[in-house]
Amino acid sequence: MKEEKKGSRWKGLIMLVLGFIFMLPVLLIVMNSFKTGKEILTNFVSFPTSLYLDNFTRAMKTMRYASSFMNSAIITILTVIISLTVSFLAAYGILHLKGKLSSGFYIFFILGQVIPFHAVMIAITIMAKTLHLNNSLLGLALMYGGLNCGFGIMTYMGFLKSVPKELEEAAMIDGCGAYRIMMQIVFPLLKPATVTLGVLYFLWCWNDFVFPNIMLGKEELRTITMNLYVFRSSTNTEWDLFIAGLTVSLIPIVIIYILAQKHITSGLTTGAVK
Repeated sequence: MKEEKKGSRWKGLIMLVLGFIFMLPVLLIVMNSFKTGKEILTNFVSFPTSLYLDNFTRAMKTMRYASSFMNSAIITILTVIISLTVSFLAAYGILHLKGKLSSGFYIFFILGQVIPFHAVMIAITIMAKTLHLNNSLLGLALMYGGLNCGFGIMTYMGFLKSVPKELEEAAMIDGCGAYRIMMQIVFPLLKPATVTLGVLYFLWCWNDFVFPNIMLGKEELRTITMNLYVFRSSTNTEWDLFIAGLTVSLIPIVIIYILAQKHITSGLTTGAVK
């Protein structure tokens, strides 16, 4: 009994240390966002002597933060909606197909996850230009939706297989149509999977730099990551403004994760068991 308690304490201590190591970069960024440029260059790891809030207002003006924040928000929201819709409808349709057709479509979508993005990057760029989807926030969101659907289908399939067929059969006997069964009975049961996928899609899209840099050439369409890169690439980088902008870009991620943490944990554990 004593050995078990001792072992659990060591595990807790190790987890605490690992958590601190992972959170240290974020803590340093937040701490330095309240410092002046001189303080940052003098001692990067020290606590700020006073809360210097002027960094944030100057960063908003210098880096055109309002427009880039709005662009990132529009792209991310559209991507989450498109990705979840396509993933759920495709997974539901594949599951209800009969014979080898079901497994064939499933393998087809999963194989898309095996191919790295950089291998198809040029082809996607050419396709986007041909379809006039470049320099468009909606076009970028559609491309994200296509890239994300393989993972979403795989996740939804795991959850859909656990939904009893008797539930759908009982609903059909009661007079429910196929659309009503899918949206009002089956879809609400997949809330953990939907929230988990939504948060993951949000994180991937919000933090991505490569794809927006390829698809969006106009200055007014730049996302937060693009603006931070352009500002960092300038000859005289004002580190106080750069770190303040970086801190602001982290706020939506932290809020989304805190609000959805419970559902993410249950979604990942349930999906792993299935």
